[in-house]
Amino acid sequence: MAGPEFRRASANGQTFVYLDSGEGPLVVLLHGFPDTPFGWAGTAAALNSAGYRTVVPYLRGYHPETIVPGRGYGRAEIGVDPIRLLDALGEQSAVIVGHDWGAAITYGAATIAAERVRAICAVAIPHPNTLKPTLSLLWGGRHFLSLRLPTGPWLTRRGDFAYLDTLMRRWAPRWSGPDRDATLRDVKQAFSDPVVLDQALAYYRAQRPGGAPRITQPALIVGGTTDIVPPELFEQTPSHCDGPCEVLIIDGAGHWPHRENAPQFESHLTAFLNGLD
Repeated sequence: MAGPEFRRASANGQTFVYLDSGEGPLVVLLHGFPDTPFGWAGTAAALNSAGYRTVVPYLRGYHPETIVPGRGYGRAEIGVDPIRLLDALGEQSAVIVGHDWGAAITYGAATIAAERVRAICAVAIPHPNTLKPTLSLLWGGRHFLSLRLPTGPWLTRRGDFAYLDTLMRRWAPRWSGPDRDATLRDVKQAFSDPVVLDQALAYYRAQRPGGAPRITQPALIVGGTTDIVPPELFEQTPSHCDGPCEVLIIDGAGHWPHRENAPQFESHLTAFLNGLD
């Protein structure tokens, strides 16, 4: 059975490889690590049924055609990627929804080009200003050190990418079943290209500590109760927002709350989108 057909579009020297479905106001869905665009399939279908168009790209570096030699993965560099995507699509603005690294990119885009981001939904990552270095958070996020070391690619690849399974079990201890297994399989296939794996880990190598500007757009912030990021940090996010900010904590969910309880997430996201001007 053939999979979904990916499209290509380019602007500003950047090529995007993406899925495009539905009609209506545009919602861009950004995946995280370790994940691929396929992880948003259920959400995209739900939003299409609710009257929204969805575009789901590979993050830059997660597909060979998206790699731009010499372009880095610092906070500002990844934050402009969704804006370049809108240019490539010929669209002025969109709602941006991001998970994990996709959430970090979403926060960046919302402040770099606020006039082009109608609203945001950040999944599994609270506002960066809430992420203070505590012992528990540093221990939970120790993969940031492991993956930025020169041994990061070897660690990730060894034992048929067993480290990815370890991370998924650590971050989402209650998530199991065919949906999770498919995610791991899709990521392994993407990372089987050593250049793609190196680029995916470059996000970790490029990050530096520091705060982030306030969010002015309407925001929906989504977390779980069994993730390495404690729920109270998501609940603190509205204090870093100037616009309306709703927080959804999904009980029992870990780092993939949009997948671990898809009906609850999709219901809240659709209501949030329907409430926008």
